[in-house]
This record gives sequence, C-alpha cells and structure tokens, in this order.
Amino acid sequence: MRRLSVTLAALALLAGSLSFAHEDVKLPPGPIHDRHELMEDIGANAKKIGDALKVKDMKTIAAAAEKIAADAKKIPALFPPGSTSPQSRAKAEIWKDWAAFEKSAAELTTTADAVAKAAQSGGDAGAAAKTMFGNCKSCHDAFREPEKD
Repeated sequence: MRRLSVTLAALALLAGSLSFAHEDVKLPPGPIHDRHELMEDIGANAKKIGDALKVKDMKTIAAAAEKIAADAKKIPALFPPGSTSPQSRAKAEIWKDWAAFEKSAAELTTTADAVAKAAQSGGDAGAAAKTMFGNCKSCHDAFREPEKD
C-alpha cells in the first residue's frame, strides 16, 4: 500500500508539473495553441486526481477523470497534418504513425473512464489512476519531445 501511495504521489507531481511546463512560451494561434491548452487542462485534472487520492475524495476523482476522458476525445482533431512549430513539443512520429497516436488518445479516454467508474463504485481508483498516468507517460514518451532546458 505504501508503495502504491508513493507511486501515486510521484505521478501526481509529474502531472502537476505538466500543467506549468510552457506558461512562458508564446504559441501560434490555432491547433497548436488549442492542444496546448487542452493538455494543460488534462494535466490540471490529473493533478486533482493525484491530490484527491491522498484524501480519498472519490467525488473529485470521478469528476476530474470524466473531464480527462472528454478532453482525450478531442486530442486527434487538434493535431492536423502540418500543425508544427518550433515552440511545439509534438514529435513528427504523431503524423508518421497516426494510427498509434489515435490509439493512445483512445486509451486515455478508456483509462480515464475506468478511473471515474472505480471512484463512483468504490473500486480501486488508485490502481485505475496508476494505469491512466502510465498511459499519459507512454504517449508523451512516444509523441512528445522532452522539455528543453
């Protein structure tokens, strides 16, 4: 149980840091800006889940997970071909392996729905959140450039 708590705390910290990663970067208007804002929202809701898990606030967990699931459905539309910029951390792999990118967004929807359902039913929301956070990480590893120093 302690290991799960430590893991969740680390993931919550990661999720929280994502929401503040590019506040000082000027992004071009349109899909690059819009997807950045969407990802900021997902990161903020992931942080809410991490914080709420610490105090077992299932209502907050469910609401934040439902928002992430709804936002995840919007991800592919915000990555039209050619929507690149030096300020964007989107890797070219997104468009090279579009099917995998869409699958990753769909998996986020599915795993976020699982978090919401677990929180609503008294299930293991922590384990479901760990899976969801893992989905976020694998997508970022595959499709997002690391942060520049």
